[in-house]
Amino acid sequence: MLITQSFKNLDPEAFEMWTVVVENVESLRICLRVIRPHIVVGGLLGYCLGVLLALVRGGQLDIAALALGYAVVLFGDLSTHFSNDYYDTDLDRGARRKALGSSYVLVEHPEARPLVRGMAVALTVASLLAAASLVLLGYPPSLLALVAITNLLGWLYSTPPVQLNARGLGEITIALGTGFVIPAVGYVVTLGVIDVALLILSAPLVLYGLILSLSLELPDLEADREGGRTNLVVILGRRPASLLVLLLSVTATVIFIMVKVVDFGSPWVLPLLSTVPLATTLNTFYRSSDTHAEADRVSVMNISALSLFLAAFDAYLILRLI
Repeated sequence: MLITQSFKNLDPEAFEMWTVVVENVESLRICLRVIRPHIVVGGLLGYCLGVLLALVRGGQLDIAALALGYAVVLFGDLSTHFSNDYYDTDLDRGARRKALGSSYVLVEHPEARPLVRGMAVALTVASLLAAASLVLLGYPPSLLALVAITNLLGWLYSTPPVQLNARGLGEITIALGTGFVIPAVGYVVTLGVIDVALLILSAPLVLYGLILSLSLELPDLEADREGGRTNLVVILGRRPASLLVLLLSVTATVIFIMVKVVDFGSPWVLPLLSTVPLATTLNTFYRSSDTHAEADRVSVMNISALSLFLAAFDAYLILRLI
């Protein structure tokens, strides 16, 4: 304290500049803490999946379009991190911590709320500008419409009074965003269109998106119930929700077996890869309980299995293209 005061007395102008630097570094640190790395990795894997699927079907790789497409996905994704933390602060304050949950940074730094909200708005604008740039490059206007609707849903997910995540509609929002929209952006910037093959393959991917959403909700049962939220885990309870996760995984595997006619490679690769989330959800169903700690472990295992599936699918497509 004495050293700081001496520095201030010796050179007030330099001290003021130093204070600004420190405040900016702290603001940057807070912003970085809001970002959920596991969600960013999942988004990257999903986007790459769309690109690789399109290349297998004869698409052309355009580096500029590829970069803009990922900017659309990344900025839109990050916007939801900031908006969700902003609007979920009160709920997070009373919730038990979980491995793959909110950053809780606004619980510790409530003074950063305006900054976090501003970042959410700026990232949404950046996502829309990237999508508009793709349209100017000749990509279909429907891409901009799709991105605009998805960004809107990202805001409505946690923004009152709509709050889709509190009205039983949050799960489908996440499922469509992760299972369809993110791969679709990569597919469009590589192939130029959304075709029937992608729509067929999106069906099991959307089911995996539902598994992702339910797995994220499992540890939050008590906090969501006390906060008056209505979602499937609150309605069903943890054990029935875990059974639903297992049934969704089984259905996804069945669809992969049924759509062997879609030419994305060997007809048995996808059913084989789908055994990863299938085996994991079966295991987590049998070990599921009504405790927060076990629900947190189940959540991590299910989400890790989904990421492993995407990574393995991406790796297979890369090998097929070589």
